[in-house]
Amino acid sequence: MLFHIIAQHDHTTCGRVQNGKVVPLPSTAMPWINGNEHVKVVGAWGYPVEHKTFAVVESDSFDEVAKLFESHLAMGPVEVLPVSKRK
Repeated sequence: MLFHIIAQHDHTTCGRVQNGKVVPLPSTAMPWINGNEHVKVVGAWGYPVEHKTFAVVESDSFDEVAKLFESHLAMGPVEVLPVSKRK
């Protein structure tokens, strides 16, 4: 099943802002980006102006998707929206 993800944070929790300056994104800023054995990240896109990331992931389990994004919850809200297939 496919899921559409909207993950948001703000300037105070942004991994690219340190001491009030924009820096390169550290590799640890989005640990979910590579997925895991239960969740495949199909694609991920950022909208830096609003501190939002959009992703499409594939998994057999909503719970596994929710677990993958738990690390982001300290930074801001995460929406996990199931995508239904059209015939």
